[in-house]
Amino acid sequence: MSEGFGGAPRVLFIRFGSIGNAVAAIPAVRAVRRAWPQAYLAILADPLTAELWQGCPYLSDLIVYDQKASHRPGPGYLRLIQSLRRRRFTHSIHLRRFIRSELIGFLAGASERIGFESEARIQLLTRKVPYREGVSVIELGLRLIRELGISADDSSLEYWPGQGYPRVQQLYESLAGDGPVVVIHPGGATQRDRLWPYYGELGAALQEKYHSRIILLATPEEKGVLQRTEDKMSTPVGKAVGFSLSEVAEVLRRAQVFVGTDSGPCHLAAMVGTPGSILYAPHQSLSDHLKKWKPAGDKYLAFTPGKDCADCAEHPCSTARQRECAASIPLAAVQEGLEKLLAR
Repeated sequence: MSEGFGGAPRVLFIRFGSIGNAVAAIPAVRAVRRAWPQAYLAILADPLTAELWQGCPYLSDLIVYDQKASHRPGPGYLRLIQSLRRRRFTHSIHLRRFIRSELIGFLAGASERIGFESEARIQLLTRKVPYREGVSVIELGLRLIRELGISADDSSLEYWPGQGYPRVQQLYESLAGDGPVVVIHPGGATQRDRLWPYYGELGAALQEKYHSRIILLATPEEKGVLQRTEDKMSTPVGKAVGFSLSEVAEVLRRAQVFVGTDSGPCHLAAMVGTPGSILYAPHQSLSDHLKKWKPAGDKYLAFTPGKDCADCAEHPCSTARQRECAASIPLAAVQEGLEKLLAR
């Protein structure tokens, strides 16, 4: 990470939350570093996503905010605030609309606090940028940076690989054959009741037609859906279960294509530049959700149910009905999309 210098701007980026949120912050951090090469730049990240920032050349400091352990409300939170105040931040950039985020910037002592407009009763920002649904989350972050008078138009993502990755190397060495590597993520915490049910059939078709080498991604909690997917395959698969985020990113970087749920791994695939097909669960205002979260470019294909929840007379519906809706995405269409990506 870069070193900070006295007298230059001292900027705190506050970006805790999901994997996608962390990945989307990369262009904003890079834009400030390019404009202010002597600045001290730090990011406040949670334990889940902190490792994604290891090796980032644009940061001077990485601060881990552990809300469930060392920084719980009380003495732990006060220690965090004291640590932030010692760094004498001049600016805080609030990349999500959370009063908790605004409070941290305020208590940290940053005189300039830039974030999004909200309807919160307590207003702790000094500069506010309109928040628009249906706008890329990366573009939203860059709009905050432009509020500093910085030109911020580069929305590309980056990846800073570490050293070694012995588990990833072992996984790839275990794959038999020389067909293309396809990484499948059939799970997803927020969609666990609305998952597309045909990942196994898709993998089996790719094995038969392309002799594809399949790697299944899963957290330990997703072993059930992983097993159901594996059971449909005709030949053995590799399994990356419980890998760290940096290990998952490396698994994806070495693969030819990715296919999976709209969740963390699809954003990691975009970060490392691996093409992918992303399957979206039933969702309110699905078109706006795609504009906000789908990775940019034709390397990433979106597959959605035929109907937006907002246009459905049955909404809000039962979990069983949502499962039926998720299953309505045609297997043939997803396979065709992956074949186009493989053909490139």
